[in-house]
Amino acid sequence: MCGLSKFPQVLNNMLWKRPAEVPIGQVWSRFKGRERAGIPAHLYQIRDMDESIRKVCLDMMQEVFLRDEPLCEVLGIDKDPESITTIRQNWENIVSQNVSLACFTEVDGNPGELVGFNVILVKSIDDEEEDISQVKGEPWKKLLRTLMKAENLVNVFEYYNVDKFLTSSGLTVLPGHRGQNIGAKLFQAREPLAKALDIKASATVFTAVTSQVLAAKSGYQELAVLEYKDMLEEGIDLTKCECSCAKLMGIKFDH
Repeated sequence: MCGLSKFPQVLNNMLWKRPAEVPIGQVWSRFKGRERAGIPAHLYQIRDMDESIRKVCLDMMQEVFLRDEPLCEVLGIDKDPESITTIRQNWENIVSQNVSLACFTEVDGNPGELVGFNVILVKSIDDEEEDISQVKGEPWKKLLRTLMKAENLVNVFEYYNVDKFLTSSGLTVLPGHRGQNIGAKLFQAREPLAKALDIKASATVFTAVTSQVLAAKSGYQELAVLEYKDMLEEGIDLTKCECSCAKLMGIKFDH
């Protein structure tokens, strides 16, 4: 599974910081996968994406995510060096917030093989928005304009009556471990993470059918829909995408 979530427009202006009383390195979820072709089911754990594995995760995101995600494919982002450089810098800023998650196989209670991850950040009502005219990489700029238009269909802060919420910049499960419900478990792990951080909601623009279905199964409600054909009026042709629309979806946590 490879699904694009909201690439946030905030880069260096993120104001929120992880509280010192929530130390990095925690395990947020443990679960058992599925037996497949006679191979026993793996045990998995979802934990903080700490500094020791960030580069590996982002290297995989750059290789797998930009190749497989539908909008990235339609816009040719993986073939545009300037867009790739900009996105990579964006991801590096995001993971520095220390709220991204990584999924591993579990061996004797310890993390084993890295099998998936979710690049997450906390968006605050006081964050400054980036000037899109200064963004480098034309394909990336088109994608960013699409995501911003979808996100701006609903004011998430007002809708959930919050001053901050979790959002995401991409989720990837490596091919050898797809079909193990890892994507859904990564979504669900946001809730205990949010509780520890005293965050009441999560909202993301999902751009692929797989991620939209997964979010719905994980309790996310549809807040707004942006039809890709509507981007033609802005000179952005997404009509060849396998998915017809982007969906802004969110959840209010009960804690």
